[in-house]
Amino acid sequence: MAKMYPDNIELFYDATASEKKVYYALKTQLPDKDFEVFYSVKWQRKRKDKVEKSEADFVVTSPKYGILCLEVKGGTNISIDAESGWHLDDSEGGRDLNESPYDQAEKSMYYFKDIYEGINHIKYPGIYAAGAAFPFYNLSEELVAQISNRNSECTIMFKDMSFIGDKIKKMFKAWGGESFGNRLYSKQSHEAMLEVIRKRIAISAAAGALVEVKERELITINRVQDNYVYFLSNIRQFYIRGGAGTGKTWIAMKMAKNEAAAGKKTMFLCASEPLKKFVRTILESNVDVYDVKMLFSLIAPGYETLSAPTYEGVSDLLIEDISKYDAIFIDEAQDFTEEWAYIVKTLLADEKHSRLGVFYDDVQIVRSDSFGDAFMIDTPPFLLNENIRNTSNIYNWATDNTNLGKDVITNPVEGPVPHREMIMDRRHLTKRLENLFKEYIIDEALSYKSIVLLVQDKEAFFNEYPDGIAMWKFTEDVYEEDGKIHVSTPEDFKGLEADMVIYIHDYRSSDNINYIAYTRAKYYLIELILK
Repeated sequence: MAKMYPDNIELFYDATASEKKVYYALKTQLPDKDFEVFYSVKWQRKRKDKVEKSEADFVVTSPKYGILCLEVKGGTNISIDAESGWHLDDSEGGRDLNESPYDQAEKSMYYFKDIYEGINHIKYPGIYAAGAAFPFYNLSEELVAQISNRNSECTIMFKDMSFIGDKIKKMFKAWGGESFGNRLYSKQSHEAMLEVIRKRIAISAAAGALVEVKERELITINRVQDNYVYFLSNIRQFYIRGGAGTGKTWIAMKMAKNEAAAGKKTMFLCASEPLKKFVRTILESNVDVYDVKMLFSLIAPGYETLSAPTYEGVSDLLIEDISKYDAIFIDEAQDFTEEWAYIVKTLLADEKHSRLGVFYDDVQIVRSDSFGDAFMIDTPPFLLNENIRNTSNIYNWATDNTNLGKDVITNPVEGPVPHREMIMDRRHLTKRLENLFKEYIIDEALSYKSIVLLVQDKEAFFNEYPDGIAMWKFTEDVYEEDGKIHVSTPEDFKGLEADMVIYIHDYRSSDNINYIAYTRAKYYLIELILK
């Protein structure tokens, strides 16, 4: 069976009946050692100051041959005449087509060939092929000749569906011509083409092409998380430990929302101001959402005179008449000291029976302090171990380069392999960032909010680029300013995520910080290392 992306078309895509028929035929008839097949690959590029957009219904890849783009048409028949052009018949009267399905497939074929050659600066050594599939009906030889001047092998009809594997190979042969079987197509060249396709899928996702897909994924994720919330509903105080991207923040928010809806005085607490701002946009006003410094400003006047970031001794400054809570949920609790944990415990209306949920990841620890036993919860932690944020290539990159978080089950979506570059100096960095912004924001139409820059020293970065780079400006606050690129440190961005992360650092960064930075990226990760 061929390796398919996605591996289950029924769960994640509103595929047409004709696309599903072709999907399952390719899946069952092509051998996995020879073929990987990508469904619904959207792409766009600028040509002569115009944006050209299209989609390949299927991109069939083979390490023996190359790539083949397939356009699928359903209905009951297809025809063409000089006046109305292409027409697709179906039970509802049919519709006119803007262009030939063969032309559509070939546009995609040339797009991937051109992108490969532009990136690698060499001609694509594999076969590039294209064709059209009509899985529900047969076409006469006269009609095939009328609708296309291509080789007849480039057409797949109803009668061919049981032999689609043979048709795919014959299509490669038709496009390969005399060089078929004689081309030097290396594994390295094939992997480079696969990376072009994966990158295209990731960029499309970041640009919103997979919004409906992600909504369906979220339905499944929500059901799993709701089961977790229900499972813990009668447990008053508990720990939940989970690696990066396992859904800790979302479960904590759901629990806080449920308690508040039941009339309980509820707090959501974290150490990070950016995470607090994000959670505040999700939860309703009946939940108090604080970061630690905001909470201390309310209950421990003068805390800022203590030594940051731990504010040791803050418990001595607590006011006497502190408002008590029926439920408190703490996210990213690995950043809490034992003294902070003790203070949280004192904020409960009933220290033993009020609800207390402590969510943490013992991999993402940025300092040696620990909450220890001050939450005074006796039961061992419940575990979350399935990553639902990062593509598998991003998460594997994180674990392979840090040796951290290896007990987490990765996402089945592969995505592109993260990209690492060595940067010689600040001038080189400036030019590289300018080119990246142009590529992804201008050429690929990603929104500013899809991208985040993670840097080691945020203050130094803003001092270096107070006016931004070229036309692109920077901001520290992703939730208040549009039209600017968000810049953060990995520590401040814990609990948050971005479609695309550009991580800028030198070799002084620790494995722990690198792990945090890598796992902020959902679809695409570029790592720029300063020499």
